[in-house]
Amino acid sequence: MLIFIAVTIASAACIPFVKVNYDFAAYLPQGTASTASIEKMKEVFDEPLPNGRMYVEGLTIVEAKELYEDLKEVDGILSISWLGDFVDVGAPLSIYDEDLVAAWKSDNGFLYQIALDETLDFEAMEQGRELAAKYTDGQVAYSGTQVNTGFAKNSSGWEVKLIMLMAIVVIALILLLTSSSWFEPVLFLIAILVAIVINLGTNIFKGEISFVTQICAAILQLAVSMDYAIVMLNTYRETHKLFPDREEAMTKAMSKSLDVIFSSFATTFFGFLSLSVMSLLIGWDMGIVLAKGVMLSFISVMLLLPVLIIIFEKPIARLAHKPILPSFAKFGRACAKISPVMAIIVVLLTAPAFIASQNIPFVYGASGFVEKGSTLYDETMLVNEEFGANETWVLIVPSNQWADEKAMIAELEGMPIVDQVISYTTSGGDGVPTAMVDQGTLEQLMKGGYSRIVVSTKVVTENQVAFDAVRDVRAIADKHYPEESYLVGASVSSYDLSTTVSSDMLKVTLAAILSIGLVLLFVFRNGFLPLILVFTIETAIWINLSIPYLAGTELQYIGYLVISSIMLGATVDYTIIMAKSYEEQRESLPKREAIRAAIGNSAVTILTSATILTVCGVLIGLISSNAVIASLGMLIGRGAFISAINTFLLLPTLLVLFDKPIQKLSFKRKGKKAIQTGEAL
Repeated sequence: MLIFIAVTIASAACIPFVKVNYDFAAYLPQGTASTASIEKMKEVFDEPLPNGRMYVEGLTIVEAKELYEDLKEVDGILSISWLGDFVDVGAPLSIYDEDLVAAWKSDNGFLYQIALDETLDFEAMEQGRELAAKYTDGQVAYSGTQVNTGFAKNSSGWEVKLIMLMAIVVIALILLLTSSSWFEPVLFLIAILVAIVINLGTNIFKGEISFVTQICAAILQLAVSMDYAIVMLNTYRETHKLFPDREEAMTKAMSKSLDVIFSSFATTFFGFLSLSVMSLLIGWDMGIVLAKGVMLSFISVMLLLPVLIIIFEKPIARLAHKPILPSFAKFGRACAKISPVMAIIVVLLTAPAFIASQNIPFVYGASGFVEKGSTLYDETMLVNEEFGANETWVLIVPSNQWADEKAMIAELEGMPIVDQVISYTTSGGDGVPTAMVDQGTLEQLMKGGYSRIVVSTKVVTENQVAFDAVRDVRAIADKHYPEESYLVGASVSSYDLSTTVSSDMLKVTLAAILSIGLVLLFVFRNGFLPLILVFTIETAIWINLSIPYLAGTELQYIGYLVISSIMLGATVDYTIIMAKSYEEQRESLPKREAIRAAIGNSAVTILTSATILTVCGVLIGLISSNAVIASLGMLIGRGAFISAINTFLLLPTLLVLFDKPIQKLSFKRKGKKAIQTGEAL
């Protein structure tokens, strides 16, 4: 107890110092073109890349200029451009090119292009709103990759707390229904919450974690490891009937429950750990943190919960109540009766679901943060409607090769998606000695033997047009500067992210299936049963992933990558519980009677676990304003529900149908079930 208290306090103190990373590009594998380009830009040029747009309605041109001067002083806005940088706003705008003016001014307001500091992005945007309010009460709207990230960072902190609080309340209510004492849920939550605090605090040794890991780690740990506590207490309750001495009873309970709890922990642990085989480094981040979390939950349940149960035995007994839920014997008979029909339906759906799950349209980068219907989504749509989609890329190429640079820029300017190209040569600098050029301007466009070429595009991040444009721009640059060009931009990073998905999915799926299959082989000592259990959950995964395809909705790629491992690791427990119960009943009953009894006996545990994971997933999906997290939460919640259905309606038929192969391929033949005397325990 003292050790747990000390470690928990120390871990809680460390949590605020764990940095959260919101940049997907930071998790690209080393050696990708985007990673090399970003490193080269940081190495050579200090000039920030525009990463946001601010649109303000209801301004006069004088007010727009004054607001521009105010925004330049905002801490967190590294650079800013507006119409006055390209024309003399003191002269009539009608004398200038209409397209140039329209790129910065609409009938309703003015556009500012900004480069936001990633550490102060949201604060800078809020200060920009306050400054704009001095001049107009019109709409202020933001859009852009760093804008999306800033909103995500600002909302995730309180959303995590709200999701966690609601999850605890809902889980406590579920546990109250399935427990035999009003005090039991308190002990369950203490044991798991201690493990969660230690897990979050020990992330300080990693230095930082991704925002996906930050939001999902605690909720998933709470949802998937509550089973361990339930099994421990139920086992203690059984042994205490045979052994009056509570410490002796607990010792027996710890020994007896270890097999079931370890089986559940091991499958979840290796399912989560399989994420670390992804070439995309966010998989390593999530895999390590999630696997560490369930390991700490296992340790807490095996070492802390027994002490808590003994210490609080009197409150547990004093607050005992009669079972609230009825017997599930009828439920078992009903499931066994309709299982053959449902099994046929599920098997027929398997192939189409698998094909559909492989053809989902994806979103990869920060644009995937924007949830439809959110304030940020509405603001982004407003800016795009007024000025069109826009994204700024930067090309870095060797300098002083003016002929090649001019030829390359001519090709870039001829591309339909390119609005404008700004470089040293387009500014007329190649004909002027560099000593005569303003050094501030010179260092923005040429430095360290490289030219910095700013390409303003009309693309919307995350669509096929943008990805085709990335390939085309790279091809043009490589033609003039073979293996010496570097392209940086949000869509550029997203394109490179997209190329890792298919290979990563295969690796993660195979790693999860093989590792969990080996654990099941060890647990059941059976050469056939693991195949049935993995198939039961894999079909649920394919059905779950086919739904976005059938609905015609895009799915954030990170959800697609991690859902297979998370679902397989977290919900294969349902099949383990069912299969173990079937094995026990099969020792003394015919197979059809055994499966009916197994369903009835395991229903409460499976339904409790599945309901908790489903509710937690749905809470994440409903509360999170970040589309990445919301979609992942809904996938997890829906996946747990489908896995539970498969466990009750597909698995029973498979166990009965393949009863003979299961019996023949058992490595350890068992006799009749022993009478559970004190010696047997």
